[in-house]
Amino acid sequence: MFKKILAGAFCALIMQPAHAGWEVSWIDTFSGDRVNWQNWTAQTNANYNNEVQCYTDDDTSALRNYDVSDGTLKIIARKGTVNCPGQDGRTRDWTSGRLNSKDKGEFLYGRIETRLRFDELRNGTWPAFWALENRIQEQPIAGDDDNINWPNRGAGEIDIWEWHGNNGNSFITAFHNTTRYAGNNTCGAVAYYNYPGGAQDVQDFNVYAMEWTADDISFFINDTEVVRYDMTSCGFYEEPMFLLLNVAMGGTLGGPINSAIETATLEVDYVAHCVATSANNASRCNETTPRMTDSDNDGISDSVDQCPNTASGTAVNAVGCEFVTEPQLPASTPTVEASSVISLYGDTYNNITNVEFNPNWGQSTQVSEVLVDNNKVLLYTNLNYQGTDFENNKQDVSDYDYLSVDYWTLNSDSLSVFLISPGPQELPFSLPITNGEWSTAQIPLSHYASVVDLTNTFQLKIEGQGTVYLDNIYFARNTPDSNNSSDSTSNNTGSSDTSSGSSNTTGGSTNTSSGSSSNTGGTNSGSTTNNSSNSSTTSNNTGSNLVGSKSGGSFSFYFLSGLLGFIALRRRNHFHQ
Repeated sequence: MFKKILAGAFCALIMQPAHAGWEVSWIDTFSGDRVNWQNWTAQTNANYNNEVQCYTDDDTSALRNYDVSDGTLKIIARKGTVNCPGQDGRTRDWTSGRLNSKDKGEFLYGRIETRLRFDELRNGTWPAFWALENRIQEQPIAGDDDNINWPNRGAGEIDIWEWHGNNGNSFITAFHNTTRYAGNNTCGAVAYYNYPGGAQDVQDFNVYAMEWTADDISFFINDTEVVRYDMTSCGFYEEPMFLLLNVAMGGTLGGPINSAIETATLEVDYVAHCVATSANNASRCNETTPRMTDSDNDGISDSVDQCPNTASGTAVNAVGCEFVTEPQLPASTPTVEASSVISLYGDTYNNITNVEFNPNWGQSTQVSEVLVDNNKVLLYTNLNYQGTDFENNKQDVSDYDYLSVDYWTLNSDSLSVFLISPGPQELPFSLPITNGEWSTAQIPLSHYASVVDLTNTFQLKIEGQGTVYLDNIYFARNTPDSNNSSDSTSNNTGSSDTSSGSSNTTGGSTNTSSGSSSNTGGTNSGSTTNNSSNSSTTSNNTGSNLVGSKSGGSFSFYFLSGLLGFIALRRRNHFHQ
């Protein structure tokens, strides 16, 4: 099953109401006597940051770590030695609770709000209310594309409220993502808010909230804005996120635990998500806020739903219309004369023989061949890197001008193509990405010539992420027809009829040397030397340009006031905007 949202989601003009207030799309007021497991999962196998607790799912015993009573949830850390089931029986000196709403309550944009307090001021505690992008490989694992490792795109983190007993006068809001860790300030930072009354303020109920759009994210305590970030240049946080509540003990930020502490309790009044609306002027998101009306129960408010009669089970975008998650039409048929082509894959030309499209290089990628409108294409899923090996039919391409590849992806934010000669000698070329459309990259072979022996090529490799469709892979000489195709043109193929085709990524983020080590490349005489799964190599593309980068699509979507947003894939009764 395809995950709810596509990393690198489409850019589109979508209808949003002029923001005056909020409507509740999801709320837990903890009104019962046990945890509502329809809303939450106890993340019992979490074990991070050198913390010392064992997370449990216990909400019934005398030593329970979750207590729902008097209209609030209490997450209770307790001192006590256990053999932790979620950590393969490892001995732990504390038990505690960690809840997440993954696959049960996941949200794209809007206001996320809670009212909570924490009772213990001494050193060693680390409670938090936070959010993770929903493709992270963490419990529960539903197998719906949740295979991304923290803090990569699809597994980025936002801390809405994080508090440490060893620095109790303030709380933290923070972003964790690879962009920020690379030193780029376009994807948030860490900010501290000093409590006016000092650490003891954390023992009082306060309202903590995040307001989130495609363009900015801001944090609040009660009605005070803590900090606001411009996110227009950030590639993260454009897909649904789920919520977490936990009390960690010790660890990297909790620090040494005061030996006098026996219990520590996080008490939560409610957790809610709201969508923007022009129908009211509510400033908060709680049990008094008007509920969202969703007549066709697709997770999209009627105030923005442009397809109000969506059939049950239909995946929809941010305006409630059916969303297509794979190419519907094949790539355009190549027009280069066959006499000027060496073809590795495709239906147009006679392909060379002895090509292995799934050599075993230790990759995680799964390779298959599927039909798109009766046209065979290669499908890469769970891509990290993938080779194409023609060692038994090496090719002299020194008299050819470019390598052409057609590609289609919804959720990749970077793709690189390597050409390889024995050694291996290899060099990457970063592709521009236009999500949801077929694109044609015609890569100048001159780009590879300084490193790769063009008289003796024997492998290709593609590095990237996500799911990628490939077709029409061939070397070609320039002809009058192919020269004409070097202009960017629309081919009107293979796109979703509810999405735009705006590009969100235009290549690698860092430069590399002209050479690339053998542990990121192909094999030499059949030996497996590929360790590309750990490679972060990207191309600088210096001194060369794409001979052609063509993309196109058929678009049909709805407009109101030209508001720029991002399309989210939803599953009925599962996602909320």
